[in-house]
Amino acid sequence: ESVRDLRVAELTKLDMTIEDGKVKLFRARVSISFKYQKD
Repeated sequence: ESVRDLRVAELTKLDMTIEDGKVKLFRARVSISFKYQKD
């Protein structure tokens, strides 16, 4: 089993954690389009 031919990656959501007035962590939700091939 493998993932081949990644086609599109779309950033659907982005957020961050802020501590002491500074960005500590970024988090992203991504939708990905690809072909699935069972070998």
